Amino acid sequence: MPLIDADRARQALAALSETSRSCQSTVIAADQRYIGDFALDVSKHLPGQWKVKVENYPHPAARGDLLSYLWTTEPNLRFVENRRAPAAAILQSEDGAELGIVYNPRHRVYDVGMLVPADMYLDETVTPPPMITVHPTPVPAARTIASSLLVDYHRAVFEMQLNHLDDDLAWAQEEFEPGTVQDPPPRDLADAFDRFTSIAPHIIASLRTGDAPALDEHDTAFLEDLDAAFGQPRPGTEDAGKARENPSLDLLSMWMTEGGGLVELARTAVRTAPAQTALGPVRAVKTSGGLPAPPPRAGIALNRR
Repeated sequence: MPLIDADRARQALAALSETSRSCQSTVIAADQRYIGDFALDVSKHLPGQWKVKVENYPHPAARGDLLSYLWTTEPNLRFVENRRAPAAAILQSEDGAELGIVYNPRHRVYDVGMLVPADMYLDETVTPPPMITVHPTPVPAARTIASSLLVDYHRAVFEMQLNHLDDDLAWAQEEFEPGTVQDPPPRDLADAFDRFTSIAPHIIASLRTGDAPALDEHDTAFLEDLDAAFGQPRPGTEDAGKARENPSLDLLSMWMTEGGGLVELARTAVRTAPAQTALGPVRAVKTSGGLPAPPPRAGIALNRR
């Protein structure tokens, strides 16, 4: 509400006063901006479309939900845990990424961190994106989030996806010999192949962007071959409501023999890409907890929604 509108402000304050008396509460004036308004302004300047909601924590114990889902380094978690945070703004991107914003009254800044990717195994070997601090000016804050936090997030998700693909492939190669799989293939093997064909198009697209490290002639030809075979998701792999088709045995064999080459090519790109290059974004793909891979060392993330 614009404060320059004196009549509306007077009416709102009168209504607030009556409501506070009926609720036996006290209203205290402060110069701190409502965190939801700040988050909404920030979201308008982030890449893509974002939804904003505010979670209130009237009691310190209620912050446990936020702390459980912050995907950041241990020092950052302890910092938020030991500081009073009565509310947090949660921003959710159209590609599934979620970030949380909390206000730091001592320094009059906002701390911003990513939330655990929904429906995705967490890999302890991957360093989560550290929280950042932004000043209460929406446009510069959004630029900082986009150029650092989101870049770190997408790189971490990208690395986890590669690890999961590697785990699936190692399991498939140990359990099955290429050329000996019967038609239709076992469901476990088909599910692992589905995960590859869901993620592979995003990885291939990332490797072909202008920001990705240059490929030599051999790697370029290899990527073109895989793009022709796996550049588009198989029917049903991105929609759990659709009946999935049984994979082609030729494509399944190609995955088992050449899939490792794509993973290694992507790992090289991650290692050699500039620090501020996001090899993504890669959408998190739902995984089943019943398969032999990923291995037991990886825990499964709870779904916030």
